[in-house]
Amino acid sequence: MAFNSREIFNFYQRLSPRERLLLGLAVGSVLAISLYSFVWDPLVSGRQALERRIVAREKDLKVMEAERTRYLELKRQVEASQAVLVKTDQNFSLFAHLQSAVAQVIERSHIQSMNPSDKNLSDEYQEQAVEIKLTAVNLEQLVNMLYRIEKGNPQLHVSRLQVKKRYNDPHSFDIVATVSLLKPRTTAPPANAGGGS
Repeated sequence: MAFNSREIFNFYQRLSPRERLLLGLAVGSVLAISLYSFVWDPLVSGRQALERRIVAREKDLKVMEAERTRYLELKRQVEASQAVLVKTDQNFSLFAHLQSAVAQVIERSHIQSMNPSDKNLSDEYQEQAVEIKLTAVNLEQLVNMLYRIEKGNPQLHVSRLQVKKRYNDPHSFDIVATVSLLKPRTTAPPANAGGGS
């Protein structure tokens, strides 16, 4: 069917003013709906989808950065533990060493407790740890204690440190610190080793 513009024009001319108005409104509505459906809505939807993807990628990036920071910290801890592992002998006592190091800086009355613990990490290694709880310690004492622990011989690693300001004295603190050390596991000699009659 051929498109005849003259017939359309003649048809339009025969319409009354009211019919022309209604036709114009109908054509305008069709155009508006078409523009919205095929142009504006896809553009808005595409932009919103893009914004959602950007937000999701930003969240993924933050998670990756947090995991990278955690990985680097774990790597540093492992390297520090391995360095200590090389420098300490099997007879080294973490608890006795820390007792001496802390006592050089902190008065006995401020040492609330020192609790040792051992945890087997594998068939070859175990982690020794000592939790130190101190009360009413000033900042200088804390810094000196940490320096003696981490820069002494051997150099140890403070794996956890909690500092809480005392409400009645803003210049003193309650401290909870955990010092850990990686050591080779000792294998107990079998019973009746060497035989005998």
